[in-house]
Amino acid sequence: MSQKNPETTTNTDDALGYPTIEKLLETEEFQKINESFGQAYSKLEAISQDSSAGLKKKKAATKAMQAYELTTELLNELLKIKYQIVQMRQAEAKKNEKK
Repeated sequence: MSQKNPETTTNTDDALGYPTIEKLLETEEFQKINESFGQAYSKLEAISQDSSAGLKKKKAATKAMQAYELTTELLNELLKIKYQIVQMRQAEAKKNEKK
């Protein structure tokens, strides 16, 4: 039998959640992802409008554009929720200070 290499096995705690998204929301450093999304979206838009591209390619580009839009909306919603949680915690802290 082969032994598992401890370096290649993942800790279940590390595998849970979405650490990249969590870090992005915590730091709010969206410049890099905005640039990447913008470039990819522009390329997809060009493909979807290219008259020489096949119908299948255009549909795939349109679906990918929708995926980028939904991902952006999701990040915006997660950011709103983060701000709501921060406000709730601040309000709770003020209540506790008054007691």
